[in-house]
Amino acid sequence: MSKIFIYYLPDVLTTIRLTLVPFVFVSIGKNPIFTIMLLLLAFISDILDGYIARLIKINDREFGKAYDHLVDKLLIFVIVYALVVYKNLPHWAFIFFLIREFLLIIGALFLWFYKVKIEGSNLFGKAAGAIFYAMVIAYIFELKFRFELLILSIIASFFAFIIYVIRSFKNAKSSVYNRI
Repeated sequence: MSKIFIYYLPDVLTTIRLTLVPFVFVSIGKNPIFTIMLLLLAFISDILDGYIARLIKINDREFGKAYDHLVDKLLIFVIVYALVVYKNLPHWAFIFFLIREFLLIIGALFLWFYKVKIEGSNLFGKAAGAIFYAMVIAYIFELKFRFELLILSIIASFFAFIIYVIRSFKNAKSSVYNRI
């Protein structure tokens, strides 16, 4: 394999995840098993692109980081919207996740603009993600405890968001002091 291909392999994996987005939307309303397979493929590609980027030490590529995060946000938006359309997820939950993702994008753009180091997800963020996907699966299969998982997912997402904001402010403050 050429060095150029390996260098861009994380972006290729992110692009594969991007191409899955419309299929995830349609499948949520039609085929739960196929949806789970698509979500697993998206999850594996997300894990692999980060792993490969760290393995070959290309984590200084801002485009790749931004591209990965934007595709993640788009996938979450589409999943939640499809759950509203096909699986009776409450509209207010869609609005919560939409606002949260929008604020994360705006915050990341602000940090990028001011050249502040953008932190990756911490353990609480990963736990919130796991709860979110458990909720998604519960809604896809219309399980009885789906609403309880929705509430738990919103609470975990809220606290993960607050922790992310606090960490970002600390990094921004540190970045300002280092420039002086």
